[in-house]
Amino acid sequence: MPVIGTQQSPIKIETKDTIAIAKPTDLFRIEYKDQDYRGTLEGGSSTHRNFKLDKPTAAKPAPTVYFQGKTFELQMIHIHGKSEHLIDSDNQSDYELHLVHLERVEPTEKQLTVPKLVIGILFREDATGNSGGGLERFNEMLSARKNTGASLKHIKSSEKKVVELFNPLAFFPRLGKSKKPDLVNWFHYEGSLTSEPYSEDVSWIVMKNESKIDPAKVDKLEEYAEQDARPVQSLNRRIILRSF
Repeated sequence: MPVIGTQQSPIKIETKDTIAIAKPTDLFRIEYKDQDYRGTLEGGSSTHRNFKLDKPTAAKPAPTVYFQGKTFELQMIHIHGKSEHLIDSDNQSDYELHLVHLERVEPTEKQLTVPKLVIGILFREDATGNSGGGLERFNEMLSARKNTGASLKHIKSSEKKVVELFNPLAFFPRLGKSKKPDLVNWFHYEGSLTSEPYSEDVSWIVMKNESKIDPAKVDKLEEYAEQDARPVQSLNRRIILRSF
């Protein structure tokens, strides 16, 4: 379908052209709890296969982020083979993971109209890297699925859904050599979905630093993350903010 708009994603980010925020947590902050959340691997369209978190309840609320005075709930996670966003380079990272959040709204509102916030995390294969273990855990789940003879590319809606546990904090890059996730170094811009319908209703947070993963521990991801990366789009006078 033709794309009409001037705020398309992904983009190339040049740090020297971004604007630092004096009080970044007033704009955005991650409020995930350090715990596992339940969800299932789902098929979906030809462009995305998602890990979908269970519907939140009062007893088991969803992981949340704060953005511009509103709360957004994490609902889906998906992976692209090769990164979509570029940071200070024309070379793609090996993977890009998207944490897809929807604004917390009243149940009567239509889901399609709900604003979205997506956190993009870039990954680089590095056997010496300091990883939080998020993609490695994802790979373990895919390996178990593969061992049953099931396809990783074609996940049927009729298949029995196996409940899995994930801690979203494990996907984030680490702070230096520590095991602490880096939740504070990020870029922000207003953009779009990177697949159809390319709607310009996405607030993007792209983490500054890459997560490093051992390629031997993510051997099933390439088969699963076959979603092609969309080429970078024109910035069109948009402003990119940074937290650091």
